[in-house]
Amino acid sequence: MPLSLSPQIIWTALMILFVILEIISLGLTSIWFALGALAALITAFFIDSLLLQIIVFVLASVLSLVFTKPLVKRHLHVGEEKTNIDGYIGATGIVTKAITTHETGQIKVNGQIWTAYSEEELPEGTTVEVESVSGVRLKVKKG
Repeated sequence: MPLSLSPQIIWTALMILFVILEIISLGLTSIWFALGALAALITAFFIDSLLLQIIVFVLASVLSLVFTKPLVKRHLHVGEEKTNIDGYIGATGIVTKAITTHETGQIKVNGQIWTAYSEEELPEGTTVEVESVSGVRLKVKKG
């Protein structure tokens, strides 16, 4: 006698699986599918058509993703990592290793040593102003 699972058990298992995946990932990756599985589970209590349940699952998943993800990202700031690197722009520093137009040098700004580059030659001891940040290098000009 083959084992047959009711659609309610399948949708419940899928919903639990998607919730567990969401807990593990912590990145809002599968919660939308858990909501879709919940909608399909509710549908399965009233309608026996597996095709219709699958359609409800897909539609509910897509709609929950489209309508809630922007709100969640805006309020939880998901995926945003704030740094204070922009605070270096406009700061003044001192060249500790000469900067040429072809080679980077080093500057000391806010008590830290940074690799720096410039469009002009800047000898050691020159006061500079930070123009921009590119990765871990600062673009500077004579200040």
